Amino acid sequence: MAIGIKLLDSPNDAGSDAAVARGQVGGEEVSPAGRALDELATAAFSGHEGSRRLAPLLERFAAEVGRLAADDGDFELLQVARMDWALCEAEVAGAAAGSGETWAWRAALDELPGLRASPLQRAAARSVAGLFEVFPGRPTWVRNRLSGLVLRLLDPVGPWPRQPESGPAALWELRLVPDESGGFWLARPPIDYPLELLAALDEAFARRFEVARWPALQDLRRARLRYQRAGGRTPIVRLLEFR
Repeated sequence: MAIGIKLLDSPNDAGSDAAVARGQVGGEEVSPAGRALDELATAAFSGHEGSRRLAPLLERFAAEVGRLAADDGDFELLQVARMDWALCEAEVAGAAAGSGETWAWRAALDELPGLRASPLQRAAARSVAGLFEVFPGRPTWVRNRLSGLVLRLLDPVGPWPRQPESGPAALWELRLVPDESGGFWLARPPIDYPLELLAALDEAFARRFEVARWPALQDLRRARLRYQRAGGRTPIVRLLEFR
């Protein structure tokens, strides 16, 4: 699957060769890992009962990030990211706080009618989402800027129109599915963030260890949504600080 990626760190350079990178992720419209997530979401959120489960989660996402609109940039990617969040990160209503009990986890344990989870579906239920620095190569490595977790990508990513002399080539929101080999597959196309965020994340490092950690991925999603709607004219760092 060929993915066109808009690099948002230079919003005024839309016509330059640095404005678009292309990532190769397998050869399909939807990756096997992404299809497994879709199948889990269908089991959890289809039908009347599924709609009842999903509705309060969508309201929570709207409160934390914002309501998505059809004319938002990357609307389809954002819509999928919202569904994946409801499936894999949002805890089931009534579950103990911090329990990690999600609809994806229930599906992986065969607790939803009509689904007997496959190994890939169980791996998808353990998917990791975050904001990652991307270091292209063979292999490509990514580092989660909120947790510090460093992971190896199994998908080839590139080619890149330019390579920085040092530091990451991009800052991407990714959803990654673990493989038995110890690497990770891209489940969804990347969502690009401005590299200017890195300095703000460095400054906020100590706050990651507070009881109310900041920023969380939802804070970053909210800032990016506002940044996109402002046409990149307002620095994303300012929008992150504005709550």
